[in-house]
Order: sequence, then structure tokens, then C-alpha cells
Amino acid sequence: MAYGQSTGLTPDQLKRVFSDALRWQLQRIEQDQIGSPARSEDHATINSIYAEAWAFLGHKGVEARWTPDEHDRLIDAGWSKERAKAVADLVFDLQNGNPVSKAQLDSYSEAFGIASTRDNLARMARTICSARASACREATARLPVGDDDMAQWIDEALVDYTPFAFEQAERRPVSLTALNPEQSAPTAREAVDINEAPPSPALKRPKKRLLDAAEECVTAYQKAGAWDADSMKQVRTALRLFDHACGSGIYIEDLEQSHVRSFTTLCRSLPNRWGRTREEQAGGIAASLMRAATMPPADIGISQATINKHLTWVTAVLAHAAGEDDDPEAHRPAKPLSFTVARAGIGKTSRKAKKRDRDKRANWTIQEVAKLLSAPVWTGASGIDRRLKPGTEIIHDAWYWMPLMLPLYGGRSSELAGLGLAEVHELEPIPYFRIEYTEDRALKNIQSIRRLPIHPELIRLGFIDYVTQLRAAGCTLLFPEMKSPKSTTFAGTFYKSIFEPLRDWAFPKGTLWRHRAGGAWKDKDVHSYRGLATTMMKGRVTSEVRCDLFGHEGETETARTYDEEAELSIKLEALQLLTPITAHIQPSHPINIRPVHRLRHRSRASTLRLSPTA
Repeated sequence: MAYGQSTGLTPDQLKRVFSDALRWQLQRIEQDQIGSPARSEDHATINSIYAEAWAFLGHKGVEARWTPDEHDRLIDAGWSKERAKAVADLVFDLQNGNPVSKAQLDSYSEAFGIASTRDNLARMARTICSARASACREATARLPVGDDDMAQWIDEALVDYTPFAFEQAERRPVSLTALNPEQSAPTAREAVDINEAPPSPALKRPKKRLLDAAEECVTAYQKAGAWDADSMKQVRTALRLFDHACGSGIYIEDLEQSHVRSFTTLCRSLPNRWGRTREEQAGGIAASLMRAATMPPADIGISQATINKHLTWVTAVLAHAAGEDDDPEAHRPAKPLSFTVARAGIGKTSRKAKKRDRDKRANWTIQEVAKLLSAPVWTGASGIDRRLKPGTEIIHDAWYWMPLMLPLYGGRSSELAGLGLAEVHELEPIPYFRIEYTEDRALKNIQSIRRLPIHPELIRLGFIDYVTQLRAAGCTLLFPEMKSPKSTTFAGTFYKSIFEPLRDWAFPKGTLWRHRAGGAWKDKDVHSYRGLATTMMKGRVTSEVRCDLFGHEGETETARTYDEEAELSIKLEALQLLTPITAHIQPSHPINIRPVHRLRHRSRASTLRLSPTA
């Protein structure tokens, strides 16, 4: 519709939508506040977080993305990092469910005579969100501030001549049934209306167990292709924890706010690396709690980031079970649950971070990568299953290419290890990978879909010939040996079968950065390659091109919405800055791919059985 033409939605209609939504939301908030034992200060904090989240959706739209700029805006306004993060999490939770229900929009369309066009529904949704933000702020303004309210109540009570409720209760006839529950006595109404048919009993819908709802949610998201195997595993873990905290076997309709507190208490009582031992795997959460009782305090407590991730999955399951407001098959808690305080955290988990994000994970150095790439894999190994022992064989497979590709692209191992040959366009003027969602491999986000030039270093080492031989062998994956039936991700297979053995060979005692954190030893890992690549490009490649290379979202709204993906030639020029990382590797011709019968994954156990000298 052209600008200036009528949409059938007048300012008066929007005003009525705003008024009704504000009053309805305010009533709900006040009822919750009155019925809650929480302090006024806690209500005010929660209201402010909800107000900010609703205001964002009202201003930007219900599908708008929360950005680092929004976070910085709150920080500049005096918000703590924890509260600003709570707003971001809440926006995500609201959008993960249904911020404004279809039932509410339909009601306003009918009541106020608003045509249900797409534009009208979007404007109404934003107006409702803005109204809810105003309701949150008004609810805070109405919070009691101490004995001053009671003083006012005294004055009002002295001029109130309403009949006493207590007196009325005393004058009501006592039910004989109440006095003798085993003997049912007819009431006065029953005596008068003796011929009236008894009312039919109200049908009670069966309740839904939380874990059953979780499985239904997982099935629905799996069919829609929205969750990969890792996500489904995380959902089941989170819901199993939440159900255990509620007493096991909880029904959704019986959930209370206290269960949220019990969940956070449970998370802070578990080992921070729980469920890893055989005893825990056999005995479940109870066994993990028993193990925690023998551990030092530093090794106990799931991180706040992990708790928040669990709560995100819990919220998703509850939103799926709740459905639309008018859904007769919906299952909801008797009172809406709030996860805001649980997300904010307490104690050591909610204090200001002592390190910047970029300091929490160390990058590989060029010297360390050179040490990794000095292994017999590239100079001659003693066999396909003895790649770290010197010999005469150089085999071109995932062992050979992946440790080169990771520093040359700063890429995610799941993307590169799971590349299909259909994603390789080696005959184009600028040969490139087209990274897409596939049946074999999911991606982290929509920004991960992109084109990457095949690095000149790979071409120098014979990568195009490698691809040609794989196609001739009938393969569909670039690294068929990385598809393991026992692993849910290509990244997991690569980490266990290649990266860990290679790192242990290069650094038997770990790198200098190796340290103990959260009950486990941490060292530089696969993600550390990305930091090396970004560091080498910093100041020499624009942020927009870096985002396109690494599959990140643009840093500004303009970049996210309007900028086109960078040309392959521009990306190629940027990637060439990383050439020094692998320049010392000498080509090995002809290309020697794996034997046909080994163009598949083989577990370490089977390898050891077949190769006793490995």
C-alpha cells in the first residue's frame, strides 16, 4: 500500500488497543504482586526488566533482534551488565514463545473494528508491547513503600461502612455436610428445587507431565528441522534437571515459582562437570549430588551461562505446551513463571566479569600452529592409523587438510569437517565453498550460510585433485571418514579422532595457557584458531568482510539488513593474509586419498583391534 493511503487503522483505534492492553496487563501484574511474598524492591527490579524488554519489542517490532548496541545503551544508562543481560535473555524468551497471541489480536480486531491486514496486526502487536511496558512501570509506581500505605488505609477504613465480611461469614448457615462429611444432607436450595436435574460434573482435562511435554516439543521441532541432535540433547538434559528439582514427574499445571528457585539451587549444588563418571551415569542426578558432597567448593556449581541456557530450553518447552491463549488442548502453570531473577544469578556468578570475553579463551600463536603442523602427517607417517609416528606415507584426508583449513579460515570445525562435495565449486574462476544447511550438517545460525574462496594454499597443496579423486570414488562428503554413527556432530568426531591426538603430540604437557577451571583442565582448542585469524586480519580487513568470512552477524543494523555479501575476490584478498601460517608445508604429489574401503569413519577401538602395532 502506497504511503498516504488509508490502512483502515485510525489513531483512535490504536489508542483503544493501547488502553485495553495496558489495563489488562496492569491488572495481572498487580494480582501477582499482591499474591507474592517477594519484597517491593524485587518486584521493582523484575518490572524494570520486563518494561525494558516490552519497550524494545514495541519500538523495534516483535521480531527485532537484540543487538550489542542495545546492551551498550542500557550500560550507558546505568544498568549493570547482569541486568542488561537479563533484558536480552527475556527478549529472546518472549520471542521464542509468542510475544502477542493471535487470540488477543483477533479480539481487538473484532472489538474495535480493525481489519486484520498484515500491517494492522504488526502495528497492533507493537502497540500492545508498548502498553505492557507502560503497565510494568505503572505497577512499580503503585508498589507499597512501607507503613505510609497502611496509615492511609487506616483513614479510609474509619469511613468505610461496608458490612463486615467476617460477620457475614458467621451468619451463614453451617453446612451439615461440613459437620459430618460421611453423611450428605440436602441444602435448602435442594429442598426447593427438588425436581431440578443435578448439574453435570465439569469435565477435567488430564494434566500434562513436564517430561512428556518436552518429548512432544522435541518431536515437533525435529520434524520442522529447527533443532539438531545437539539441541535436542540439551533440551532433554535441561528438562530432566528441572523435573528433578520439582520432585520428579511434575505436571505442568502444578508448576510454581518455588520450583524455579529449586532448579537454580540444584544447579548450584551439582559438580560443574556433572554426569561424567560411570557412577553418575548409572545413578543419575542423585549420584552427581553425592559426588558433589566430596568435592571442593571451587568444583561445585553449574555456571550462570549454562543455567541460563537450560532456562531457555525450559521456556521453549513451556511455550510449546501453552500454545495459543484460546487453545483448548494447552497446558500451562496455574500462574505464569518468571525466570528473570533466576537468569540474573547471585554471588560469584553475577559479579562483573574479571576478564574481557576475548581473554577468556586464548588464541593459538603462529609459533604454536607451526608446532602442530610439524607432525609426521605432512612429512611422512608410518601408516593410515599411525599418523603421528614418522614414516614415508602422506595420506590426503581429514588428518591432512583439516588442521590446515582451520587456521586458514578461522572457521568452525563443524562447518569444514561436514562439507559436502555438492558445496565445493572447484571449477569456478575463483574456486569456492558454498556453506549451506544440509541433511548431514546443521549450521550455527543463518549468517553461517556464505561463500568462501578455496584458499590458494590449499590449491597449492593439491586440494583440487583431492576433490576430483573423491568424486571419482563416488563420495558425497569432502571428508567421509568424519561421519561417525556414534557421534552427533562432525565437530565432535574431528575433535576426538584428530585434534586431541595432534594437540597431545605437539604439547604433551599442554600449552603455557593450560589451566584448571570449573573442575577441569582447559587448554587452547579448536575455537582458538578463529582468534588467530581475526587477530591477523585486524586493521587490515573491514569488519563487514570479516563478518562475512567468519559467518558472524553484521555489527550495525545497516550491515545486518542492507549490506550485500562481500565479493569472492574481496574475501580472497583477505584470506591471503593468512598464507604465512601454512607456507612451510611442502606439496606431496601425486595426491594419495584413503583406500576405498577406508573412505568412512572407523572408531579408535576398531583401529586398535585391526592394527596391534598402532
